[in-house]
Amino acid sequence: MRILIAGAGGFVGAALIKKLSGHSLILPSRDPEKFRRAGVQGEFPPFSEDLEKLAAGSGAEIIINLLGIIRETPGSSFSLVHETYTRRLLAGARAAGAKKFIQMSALGAASDAASEYHRTKFAGETAVRESGLPYVIFRPSFIDGPGQHLRKELAALARFLPVFAAPGDAVAAPIEVETVAACFAKAAEDDSLKNEIFELAGGRVVNFRQLFSESLAAAGLRRPVIGLPRKLFFPLLPLFALFPEPPLTREQYLMLAAPNVPSGRFRGAEDLLGKGKL
Repeated sequence: MRILIAGAGGFVGAALIKKLSGHSLILPSRDPEKFRRAGVQGEFPPFSEDLEKLAAGSGAEIIINLLGIIRETPGSSFSLVHETYTRRLLAGARAAGAKKFIQMSALGAASDAASEYHRTKFAGETAVRESGLPYVIFRPSFIDGPGQHLRKELAALARFLPVFAAPGDAVAAPIEVETVAACFAKAAEDDSLKNEIFELAGGRVVNFRQLFSESLAAAGLRRPVIGLPRKLFFPLLPLFALFPEPPLTREQYLMLAAPNVPSGRFRGAEDLLGKGKL
């Protein structure tokens, strides 16, 4: 099959490319040499914000949207990346005659969520559901594994900080990146999977003190991590905002307001991959 993956250069994309290597991959990129150096086989059209034109001319049978940001920048807002880009890809998918659209969303996506991140993720979902195309939407919890951005951030901060603090009352159900990639690949290859939302989570729930400790250990670092109530971090947000890469943004603070765990209203990774695959 011809499969277009928007956002293939990211954390999940790198794992997904390996799972789908037997197909004809179309991987839009601002740095195609990155894929070539890694030995990736496929087509590498220049990434363009005219995603409708890009998708329409791709001849793709499956379009996978992994585009997403965790922090806004002057050129990339949550609304632009999560909703507008999704609508452009959907228009291109319809023009290309694609038979399925697969969307990366997030646990906590809702129209009335506290954070703009989750509200725009839900807006992207709504565009997919109303597109008229067969679709699969994935809502993962915290995605873990080698190359995870949190590990890199904590490793950088560990050069200056002898001790860390984390919201001990915020929780997630981490899922491995390889498992998430396997779910996306299954959705792409199985024609019977369509018009469904899946909540992807691991088999255990941890608080963010544990998550920080485990991420530091995975990076080969030993630092004590103190668990504090989430609300104590709110007064520090203006200070954090002065950092080139803030350790916690206002949006991330709001995202932590609700447990990052499945609601139980949708099927999950084990339903797709089988028991014992998490």
